[in-house]
Amino acid sequence: MCYNFIGDEMKNLMIINSSPRKEGVCAQLITQVKPYFAECSIKQYNLYDLSPAPCTACGFCELHEGCSNKDLDIFFEDFEDADYIIFFTPIYNNFFPAPLKAVIDRFQRYYSARFCRGKKPPVEKPKRVGMVIASGSNARQCADYMTSTLKQSFTVLNGEICARYYIPGTDTGKYTFNIIELEKFIHQMKK
Repeated sequence: MCYNFIGDEMKNLMIINSSPRKEGVCAQLITQVKPYFAECSIKQYNLYDLSPAPCTACGFCELHEGCSNKDLDIFFEDFEDADYIIFFTPIYNNFFPAPLKAVIDRFQRYYSARFCRGKKPPVEKPKRVGMVIASGSNARQCADYMTSTLKQSFTVLNGEICARYYIPGTDTGKYTFNIIELEKFIHQMKK
């Protein structure tokens, strides 16, 4: 159930898909996860469609709220309003695909809010964050590194990485969707 105990307010789930494949493994996993959040308001972003600009370290966010580049303004409104955020990502060259890396770099607006402008916390609403990672081979060490990277980011973003679901072997087609692991992931997200 995705209702808050105070006033039965509907909770918000933000799905961030960083795969370019419209019908790939990440898309299949999103289809599997969504029904578990049927009681939530769901916003879904496909980062290859969004095509986020990279952070240029221009310094705007050190003095002002937001970013000088306005391409992610609505995305970040939804980000701030989310109760749950789930990243669906393949592993590319041992790390996140470029559009997701660009979004992580654009979190700079919140780091500057916290450390340059003294806003505590820079993101008011706490978040439970999950990662669903797919890799062509067995790249568990890379998945661990990616998870650590997001954990570090969310210490400033008022979020907790509380769940991860990892699917290796997608290049050979020798992967399986493990319903027990999926339900464990959902349980950890909703604790």
